[in-house]
Amino acid sequence: MVKANKKHLLLMLVFIFAFIYRLVLMLWETFPPGADIGLHNSVIYSITGSGNVDFLYNFYHIGGGVSLTFPGYHIFTAGIMMLTGMPEYLAHATVVSLFSSLMVLCAFLITRKVWSVSAAYIAAVLVAISRFDIEMLLWAGYPNVITLLLIPLTFYLYLQKDRFSITPFLVSTSILAGSLFLTHSLSATIFVAITFAVVLFSLVSPKRFGASRKTTLYWLLPIIIGAILVSLFLVQAAPAYLSDSAYLSGSSSNDIESATLSARVLPLWMVLPLFAVIPAFLLFSKKVYKRFLALPVFLFCMWVLVSLIPTQGYLLGLPFDYNRFLYFAILPVLIFMAVLIDHGSGFFAKIIDTYRTLTRQTQAIKPTTHKRVARISAALTRKKIYCIFATFFLLFSFLVLPIFMGPTYNFGTSIQGFYQTMNQPLWDAIQWIKQNTPANSVFVSDALYGWWLGGFAHRPTLSAVDPQYLSLNREVDNATFARNILDTNYIINNNSTLIPQVRDDGGYIARHNPQILVNQNWTYYPSSFFNFNSNATSIMYRVDDNPQQFVMLNELAVKETRIENNLQHATIIVTRGNDDFNHTVSTTVTQGIRFVNITVILTSLRSGVFFDWVDIQVETKPEQIRYNNDNVTMGFVDVGTKAFGQLIFSTTPLRADYSPSTVRLKYSLQGQSQAQIQMLATAYSESNNEQFYSSQEAMNEYFIPIMTENLKTALKPIEQASHLEVFDYRSEIQARSISYIARRDSEIDPKFRNDPLFSLVFINDKVAIYKVDGNLT
Repeated sequence: MVKANKKHLLLMLVFIFAFIYRLVLMLWETFPPGADIGLHNSVIYSITGSGNVDFLYNFYHIGGGVSLTFPGYHIFTAGIMMLTGMPEYLAHATVVSLFSSLMVLCAFLITRKVWSVSAAYIAAVLVAISRFDIEMLLWAGYPNVITLLLIPLTFYLYLQKDRFSITPFLVSTSILAGSLFLTHSLSATIFVAITFAVVLFSLVSPKRFGASRKTTLYWLLPIIIGAILVSLFLVQAAPAYLSDSAYLSGSSSNDIESATLSARVLPLWMVLPLFAVIPAFLLFSKKVYKRFLALPVFLFCMWVLVSLIPTQGYLLGLPFDYNRFLYFAILPVLIFMAVLIDHGSGFFAKIIDTYRTLTRQTQAIKPTTHKRVARISAALTRKKIYCIFATFFLLFSFLVLPIFMGPTYNFGTSIQGFYQTMNQPLWDAIQWIKQNTPANSVFVSDALYGWWLGGFAHRPTLSAVDPQYLSLNREVDNATFARNILDTNYIINNNSTLIPQVRDDGGYIARHNPQILVNQNWTYYPSSFFNFNSNATSIMYRVDDNPQQFVMLNELAVKETRIENNLQHATIIVTRGNDDFNHTVSTTVTQGIRFVNITVILTSLRSGVFFDWVDIQVETKPEQIRYNNDNVTMGFVDVGTKAFGQLIFSTTPLRADYSPSTVRLKYSLQGQSQAQIQMLATAYSESNNEQFYSSQEAMNEYFIPIMTENLKTALKPIEQASHLEVFDYRSEIQARSISYIARRDSEIDPKFRNDPLFSLVFINDKVAIYKVDGNLT
């Protein structure tokens, strides 16, 4: 009894350590890390703050609208907040730290049931220091944390069915299954898939698994009853999922699918070693159960298999967040490691103990040493030798293996710092927003702060989230707008990988350069190819008979920016100038035309102003394709992305020089009072055939004929293109009734500070808030 109590005390100490460790990491910088906590808080306040509760509507997240975040976690945490009065973020941190720590006890129970008591203690320790379980806390995947506990707990009760009468078994497991359905849709799907797979195989051949058909059929009843318990919610959620989910609606956003396949792929080589756990489990099953396919072990095999297969869904073009499936395989993998350590320690302990027994009588030991060695030998029982090896393996795993929160990650603080979003100045801004802005104000912010702002300031917030992190079709448009408004004023896109995208490259006073981007055929994200750099573009002119004056383009004041758009073409117009002249750049994209027309017009504002020289600098890629005359056209290649760009000079420059990644174009204007410079530019994805990029000669041989053909056909339509997509920040702000912009990146401050459309209303060292004049109701 005393030994049993000591073991239970050890287990409780591991649990308490896990809870304190997680809570300390969560509150290491006062505020919990991660941005998703904002989403969860917005769900709570959408539930508790409205009259008629609608679990499928979020008033604040990504501008407000349909929500498919299942509310089980949020209902529970809202109750804790109301009962304790804890600050919102503290309640979140405490609840999820507790549930994550309970995984320690759950791992112990299911490992003890399937394998052994000693392996169960090892599994408990491994779960306590598991990087992936803790990391999910740090990026704020809170509902998933809860269900990662509920799944193994339900499986444990399944395996313990024979210890219960039917009523308590069905009541307990049905409540757990219903909680799964109410808390996290993906977890519920994985749980049901594992259960059905095990039941199906056991029904086909029950004797092979050492179980009766009746036993495994009982595993299905809790799923049915649990679904009935939460059926009122599921009946509402199912049609919403089928119509609004980007993954299940059948009309998923192209942006979500493309971005997910570009950025969230989990390569097979990373996952393949984990599949080896399955045959290893079967070998251990043979050792422990005297059969390869014992039902409890087969459950673990299906648990790993069902979790890993979807990680390769991209091979079938299925757009899911593939990394999320990996979390479901972590617990069985950790339990496998525990069993491996248990058997390894037992094996070495047995070998050493047997060796000592066989050699004890044959060793010649001096009498003075004999007693000391005998005492040590007597004290080192097989059990203690086992403990030494088990401790060594645990320490080795903790210190060396990257799947644990060891020194590799500064014991978790480096990962915590990576996900940390909130700090005191940002929190102060949220409090200012709650106190000083109307409740119906619509905000725009970056992806991370925007989620906190919507959830804790309780204001509809359009967050600049990349599409691969979105799950609803309705979120894509608002998130895309937020990304655009924080990056540029104008975008023209021809919706083709054969035609470039054009945008104004940023801040209101500092840049406004035409930027030509490649719509790449292998990734969602376009890449910049040509950038006309105003910081290095110069103009030389004279006023009357005075000496020549030299001015850099970026030194001229921005007088006007606008975009003109009709069905056939769109033009971004930027006018800069001083008291003597205006410099206007018009960048025109025509539907179905591969080349963009860039026209520079210099206009004197009074008599006696004459232009002598213009020196234009264009930033581009490092590999040049040398044409026979650089004053006619120049070509460039980005070998890494397999993209090609070309400039065609409608107005012939006096000189066209190239140094790595930079083109300098010098134009002689011969003292004119009005002048125009025109060129064409394109950039697009080319062949992925490596042989075309193997050497300069190979690139010249492949691309020079393309350049020659482009000179002939530059302004001819190349395909039946869809309509132009045009982003105009003024009209978009008006259409969405944007009230405020909250920016954290100080580098984009000139974009808003110097634009009369915005006025600064709050600033500290971490964030500035701009009011949109004329849109605030």
